[in-house]
Amino acid sequence: MAMHLRFVSFVCLFSLLLLLSSCTSSDEFTGYSYDPEGVTNTTDKEIQEQHKRTIGVSSTGVWISNEFDGARMNNFYRVKDSLYRVVIEPENHPINNSPWYSFKIHSDSPQKIRLQLAYKHGKHRYFPKLSIDGEHWSPIPLSRIEADTAAGTATLTLDLYEEPLWVSAQELLTFDDMQQWADSISTSASVAKLDTVGYSHNNRPILKISAVQNISTRNRGVLIITGRQHPPEVTGGLASQYFIETMLNDSELAKSFRDKFDILIYPVVNPDGVDNGHWRHNGAGIDLNRDWEHFNQPETKAIRDDLLPLTNDSSRTVYYGIDFHSTNENIFYPINRDISTFPEDFTYGWIDTLIKAAPDMPINVEPFPPNSPIAKNWIYHTFGADAVTYEVDDAADRKKLEEISRQTAQIIMRQLLEEWNKNKK
Repeated sequence: MAMHLRFVSFVCLFSLLLLLSSCTSSDEFTGYSYDPEGVTNTTDKEIQEQHKRTIGVSSTGVWISNEFDGARMNNFYRVKDSLYRVVIEPENHPINNSPWYSFKIHSDSPQKIRLQLAYKHGKHRYFPKLSIDGEHWSPIPLSRIEADTAAGTATLTLDLYEEPLWVSAQELLTFDDMQQWADSISTSASVAKLDTVGYSHNNRPILKISAVQNISTRNRGVLIITGRQHPPEVTGGLASQYFIETMLNDSELAKSFRDKFDILIYPVVNPDGVDNGHWRHNGAGIDLNRDWEHFNQPETKAIRDDLLPLTNDSSRTVYYGIDFHSTNENIFYPINRDISTFPEDFTYGWIDTLIKAAPDMPINVEPFPPNSPIAKNWIYHTFGADAVTYEVDDAADRKKLEEISRQTAQIIMRQLLEEWNKNKK
């Protein structure tokens, strides 16, 4: 009888463990706390095409335009007196709160106006940048912006003239800008080559910059870099440029690094979203950094297919992956420390070095398990390599951003070379 009870207890315990195990294994990632519902469904979704036009109020002579790459402006009208409203809508929704806007505004005769930024399906986030040529930008003076946090709007005081004033959530960094930069990098740095690995939903090229020594019999490490999956994340795009330039320059450190490592760079994963002024998504209404499991979108699929041959290349070992983004702080998202990666604990090591080198720079670290369908986790699951999501503060001082980005590249090169030497002993 006692033996029978022990057997029944064992069966019940085993069944409970099996049930708990099956519940755990069947729990699928459905999104982070800031993600909208359905974010991991990466099949095409309907989007609202932006109507490109110049519109205005003829009686007061105030005109606004979204007829350029990277623009976002959906409607414009006069509220009363010198108060006007510009309406900003996302490409589709539900959507993360990254309300990108960019437009040109001018007046037939000099006048001062108040311009309210009003959002559908979002609240004001990005501090406005102004430009008179679309190339040189400066933040609007604090005395000329009023934010209504309850309503989620912001009202700008602008001096208008016949020449257009550019108003934008961040400085413009369009696909054409990135392509010209990539072309200049491949031209000036003889070690780099510019390729196209596929095409986006709207048939724009998916660019690849590679610094590769084609010596098939020589074992080499590989560093993978991605960026601009989310269109408004301009500071991440700028950081990636400085980072990449540092790795491709003629310094002794960079040359030593390239002697041991191939560098594979996909600088603009979402060219459609960038040029169409999207808040978050690609041309099919999808958050590309949630499509690194099912690969329903041509952008992620093209990069995956370009990288997969590395799994069968015995002369190449992927050491690290970096995915550049932006948010409201400088923060790194590494893989949880208790998860074994190659190299072991690498992200935490270089971040510690950076924090010591830049003690006045606010830097946060928030580890995550590799269970979400994002770029860094695909690198880990495919190659066993360590990887990080590198987030830059939306409001980062641009000179400091450049300094830290170049410093980070130097630290990572040194520490990857140390890992290389350690593994070759």
